[in-house]
Amino acid sequence: MIPLTGAPPRPFSGRLNPPAAVWVVLLLFCVFALAVPRFASAGNLENLLRVGSILGIAACGQTIVLILGGIEFSFGASAALASVVTVLALPSAGVAGGFAAGATAVLLVGFVNGTLVARFSLPPFLVTLGMLMVAGGGAAVLAGGLPIDAPPSDAFSWPARGRVAGIPVPILAAAASFALLHVLLAHTRAGRLWYLVGANGTAARLSGITVWRVVLAGYLLAGAFCALTAVILTSRVASGQPGLAPNLPFETIAACAVGGIPLAGGQGRAVQTLCGVLVIAMLNNAVVLLNLPVAYQQLMIAAVILGAVILQQAPRLLLLLPVRPARQPEEDRS
Repeated sequence: MIPLTGAPPRPFSGRLNPPAAVWVVLLLFCVFALAVPRFASAGNLENLLRVGSILGIAACGQTIVLILGGIEFSFGASAALASVVTVLALPSAGVAGGFAAGATAVLLVGFVNGTLVARFSLPPFLVTLGMLMVAGGGAAVLAGGLPIDAPPSDAFSWPARGRVAGIPVPILAAAASFALLHVLLAHTRAGRLWYLVGANGTAARLSGITVWRVVLAGYLLAGAFCALTAVILTSRVASGQPGLAPNLPFETIAACAVGGIPLAGGQGRAVQTLCGVLVIAMLNNAVVLLNLPVAYQQLMIAAVILGAVILQQAPRLLLLLPVRPARQPEEDRS
């Protein structure tokens, strides 16, 4: 058996470690604070965190899937399905019941994804890509292809616009999500099993670990993070949108990659995801403040992602450089 006590695996060897990712965030913040007007104002920082919190919650779920060696492309379609189901359920179930129905739809998608990956060993890429189309198509069919407006309600708008002790609810939800992810990964048996299965599923199975249960639990928890994201998004747009958040899965993958989490599985921590989310949120915010076209936003994010990937692979690239033979002393060559 692989021991499940003691220190967790070291997920950072040879890659961008948390202190480095934190320094990147601080450097980027200083650059934008000096170069972009109103970037460091209190109102803008609150808006930055409020918008970034939605990406951050979903990225927590993507982090678990990546650590398991998988990838999740159906987050956006799941959120769209949840928004439509929520609004359709409002008349009969009320606000709480509507949100619960939408969250259940997302959890069902996560259960199907996890079952297909864990029990039938299907590639996560193909499973979640197929589920993207199934969930997106289901949302379009239920909504008739058009957005469905929700009745105006303070309770319905509270998840996106409410405050607790003066702090916006989405920011509090994101902080709780990152805290939960950190505890799960660093201090629980489930987190250790995710690292072990993601690093080497065959070895974990031979060690007596029930791998499919570990994978299924990971996908279900990722679905729970996506469900919370869907609740906040649906509350913000106040409608059931069949085309809600189409880029959400790609943005969560980008946030994890920028934070230094590899796609090979077995590595990653909450602080890395948090740093990646903050980098992307600051880039998006700076582009908006500078009134740059959306194309610049995509180019800037792509450049940051490529830079992060190159930085992660720098040790390996250096090892591939040709090694020059040491110069022989003149007397030896003679």
